[in-house]
Amino acid sequence: MRRTAIHLLVILSIVVGAALVTDAIVVTDRERMDEFIESVTGTVSESRIDGALSYADPSEVPIELIHEGRRRKYSDRNAARLKPDARKALSSIEGSHLRLIQESVSLDGERARIALRLRTNEGLANTVFDLRRKYDTWLLRRVTVN
Repeated sequence: MRRTAIHLLVILSIVVGAALVTDAIVVTDRERMDEFIESVTGTVSESRIDGALSYADPSEVPIELIHEGRRRKYSDRNAARLKPDARKALSSIEGSHLRLIQESVSLDGERARIALRLRTNEGLANTVFDLRRKYDTWLLRRVTVN
């Protein structure tokens, strides 16, 4: 009887251990969205801009940037311009802190939308990020800043 109990305890430990390892290895879509939110909030720096841009690959998924009614589109034809344009646009707020006030995340299959209300040095900013899953990666499709 004691031997059976020990065997059951060992089997139970293996099952629980495997479940914990699997949970630690598997990254859910919501966790990926949280990682994205982390990359676009906080102190604006060159490395943080690069981190946010790691979610953009215009050669795979064309991206549209909308700011104050102006639209700029990037695709495989002008993908190389995205990084320098983003750095130039964000240079005026480099060093400032973007503090998350409110967030809304919606996931629908291969699409996701993240709406953020941020406090900046100048006041509040509303930003919407539309993403699309390409294989196992989430890529920006549209960014709207009001």
